[in-house]
Amino acid sequence: MTKRRYHFAALLIIGLWLLSACGGGSETATTPPDRGTAETPTVTVSPTEPPAEPATPEPTPADSDPTATPETIPDATTVSPLTIDGERVVEIAVPAPGLDIVYAVAGNALYRRDGDEEWTKVSEGATEAHILADPTHPDIIYRGDHSPCARGGDPVPFERSTDGGATWETIPTAENIRPLVIDPLNTSRLYGESCQLAISVDGGETWELSSPVAGFDVTSLGLIATQLYGIFTSEGGTSRVVALDVSTPTSPVTGPALLEFWGGGVLLASVDKVIVGEPHGIHISTDNGETWEFSRAGLEEVTLSVNALTQPIPEEEQGRGFGIFALAVDPRQPERIFAGTIRGLYRSDDNGVTWQRVPEVDEVKVRTLAFARGGTLLYATTDEGALVLTNP
Repeated sequence: MTKRRYHFAALLIIGLWLLSACGGGSETATTPPDRGTAETPTVTVSPTEPPAEPATPEPTPADSDPTATPETIPDATTVSPLTIDGERVVEIAVPAPGLDIVYAVAGNALYRRDGDEEWTKVSEGATEAHILADPTHPDIIYRGDHSPCARGGDPVPFERSTDGGATWETIPTAENIRPLVIDPLNTSRLYGESCQLAISVDGGETWELSSPVAGFDVTSLGLIATQLYGIFTSEGGTSRVVALDVSTPTSPVTGPALLEFWGGGVLLASVDKVIVGEPHGIHISTDNGETWEFSRAGLEEVTLSVNALTQPIPEEEQGRGFGIFALAVDPRQPERIFAGTIRGLYRSDDNGVTWQRVPEVDEVKVRTLAFARGGTLLYATTDEGALVLTNP
């Protein structure tokens, strides 16, 4: 009887994770899938609302040691969410860190800011679909999204603007595609996902869909030259990091799995490294994924203490939530990395070896991160809205 109850509970919690993972990452702790059948679950769990986030303790003031753990970082005044025309900003898009241009969605309008100028409304009818701006032609913007892969839902249009968001063209053949990456060396090449991998070589006009890892959905992408790195997640909760050779984008060549973990994750590919955040911690590779350095030092309160592919999640960790959902590398100091987590923003000043919480950000889920003004400003979108942080 005890074994039967354990299996039932495990299957129920897997279903809860799937509902949240397809919507942007795992927010609540769950029990890992059966190691032998993770990719082919046989039980369907009805949708259920995830449990509420537990209350978090107030930070305790301490000394100013920069290597201190999150519990010993001095308290600081938290940054208030950004508002424009009285509306809270819910989406931020920065074409490139070196450009002094930022797009923001507030209310039902799209705004743009150039340098120190005031925010200017460029159009109305904005949605909360993901926005991607061309890094070399910042007046070209794409926006699109899709319903959660496991649940489905209403179709989401894919739109393109070539005049900085003043007017938008709907591309019917690109419905339900979330744009994620633009090739900076050839900006007509776009990479996105519609649960499947989506590739366009004509500026989003047409798209090719493929499943490079059979039975796995695309959840995050990053590009370095002709290597497209992706996180692919199975219905059972197993995730794999895979590199695809996109020298010929319409015929990507899939390489072997470079990393495997349980739960949702986020990937960032920068000039000199590939970074992966997942429920257990942070992995960093400086040799194209051949080898990885792992760390969770300082991230203990927002990650799991075990690799859930091989060990059961401790009971005390199952109710507090966990996960890493956003990554950013300081363009001026590549050894400085930021991680958006289930409860707040964390920073590493030693290339990911140790981490400390950024006290200016409340303990809320941080969904996206983007540098602007050459790295002096960091925009973070959270469950409470977008924040603007000064990066020292």
